[in-house]
Amino acid sequence: MGVQGLAGLVKNSAVLEGLEFGNSHVVIDGPNLYYSLYVNCEPKLDQRHGGDYSAFRDEVGQFFDNLKDCDIKPLVILDGGSEAKKEETIMSRLTDKLKNAKSISESKSDHSKIIIPPLVKDVFIQILKEKQIELEVCFGEADLTAALRANQRKCPVLSNDSDFYIFNLQEGFLPLNNFNWKDVRNQRIPAKLYRISKFCSKFKVDPNLMPVFAAVSGNDFSRLEDNGNFVKTYPVREQTYWKEARQKAILGFLGTLNGKTSEEAVRGALRQVGKPEQDIKPFQDSVESYTLREPPVLELPQWIIEAVRTGELTSFVTTVLTEKKMTLPPLVEDFSQPSSYKAALQIRRYFYGLLVGTETCTEYDREDPGPGPGPGPVVRANRVMLVIYVMINQISLQASMHLRQNILFEALKVSTERSSTENVPDHLKLPFRVTQFWFEYRQQNHPGPVNQFCLQALLLGFLPDQPGAQLMHHHVFAAGGAFKREMDGLKAKAGPLQLDVTHAFSQWQCCMRQSLYLNQLLKFPLQEPQYSRKKKKKKKENVTTQSIHTIQWYDRRDQLLQYKNTKN
Repeated sequence: MGVQGLAGLVKNSAVLEGLEFGNSHVVIDGPNLYYSLYVNCEPKLDQRHGGDYSAFRDEVGQFFDNLKDCDIKPLVILDGGSEAKKEETIMSRLTDKLKNAKSISESKSDHSKIIIPPLVKDVFIQILKEKQIELEVCFGEADLTAALRANQRKCPVLSNDSDFYIFNLQEGFLPLNNFNWKDVRNQRIPAKLYRISKFCSKFKVDPNLMPVFAAVSGNDFSRLEDNGNFVKTYPVREQTYWKEARQKAILGFLGTLNGKTSEEAVRGALRQVGKPEQDIKPFQDSVESYTLREPPVLELPQWIIEAVRTGELTSFVTTVLTEKKMTLPPLVEDFSQPSSYKAALQIRRYFYGLLVGTETCTEYDREDPGPGPGPGPVVRANRVMLVIYVMINQISLQASMHLRQNILFEALKVSTERSSTENVPDHLKLPFRVTQFWFEYRQQNHPGPVNQFCLQALLLGFLPDQPGAQLMHHHVFAAGGAFKREMDGLKAKAGPLQLDVTHAFSQWQCCMRQSLYLNQLLKFPLQEPQYSRKKKKKKKENVTTQSIHTIQWYDRRDQLLQYKNTKN
């Protein structure tokens, strides 16, 4: 993400200004923030068992509480669907992430690889709504809109994305790594501020040529291979490592072109390294990506645009509608089995069918494993057969609640004979239906005793949600109770995952996630459940996190069964 190595150059160049930040507006790069809060939380949050959403909720809540204490008024920008990318780019990036997921699934405890759990963004949005934090979901990448809004509001941007060192931000850029939000002093947060004017003054380069620097040095879109030409022609006096020496040399080269246009500077860079000028297009496109302008207005139904913009509807709908594609994020699962996403294919077929009707939607997911050990996960583009339904823009405004609920129930294979959930609390109706769907899929495709174990774990996760269940929960987990003592003794230690259990819960989370999105698209025929619960004095978990602890118990389930047998 961003300009490779630029954060290190900025740090070593001593251009950051220390300040005590407070009583101000700030525009926050949302994807960068939730990624950073999840990955950098201490103690480390779970990545191996599906995610610790309750602890993540606490971390996010504390972050925004501290901003409020310092009278900092945030606007959070989230991306609203991926930009169009070539198929080989999609497959290459997904392959890298799948390798990380596979490494985590096979390791004892691997914090060197990172896979963000699938519902982190959804939990983040839910917390923003609860705390009434101003939110804008843009159509495209978040960084461009964040830079634009910051200049409109005359405030800095908060992020770790090094692209913000390139944008001409009037009030500067606050690197998140230097934003000590846990260390509030006198209603101020210690931070460091980057100003492009100070950086460019140090290196004697025109700020208008910084996008050329990014395109030539190397960002997400382009990199000019120079075989050491820049360093040889513009040598760096002080001793430094190669990447930084190259960047300083490129800045030195651009310093000779002050006053030139971006196109002239790019052509000059191509000539400098002996490249033909007809190779200019990817570099021009890269430079153009830093131009601050409003994102394009998509030709979508207005109600969908508004629902996505306010976070009421998943931004995946924009990618499906505009690109007819969906990239399925990697999961920590059993890579010797078919992808966990297959469990939710039925639900996604309804989701896609409502959006694109008779057109085809392409999914990017890992291939089923072949016999014997292979070279690693392989990405495959799958064309999905859709359930042809009346399209969502035709039913959204006039459809009855009954019709929308029936579509959801049909996707979840709920028969009318067992459709009654009158004794299930409204906020648990959707998880209840999803769990039925998932359990039937498991019984048909992965029969075995592990299914019953996992079902019990999920029901245990639902317990704290049930009115009157606190007393039951207290008795089950009473401080002196034998069951609690046994469970405490079964906390998972560092070691290999019990992959059959991990895979089952990954399948459940796939089903839950896609059902949440289908429910949103149908304008909530069932109440949306809370992805995570607030913690009081005594820790409570979200459904998934509660289940995660039970998964950890079942990582040593032989001992659990031994305990059970002694009581029979």
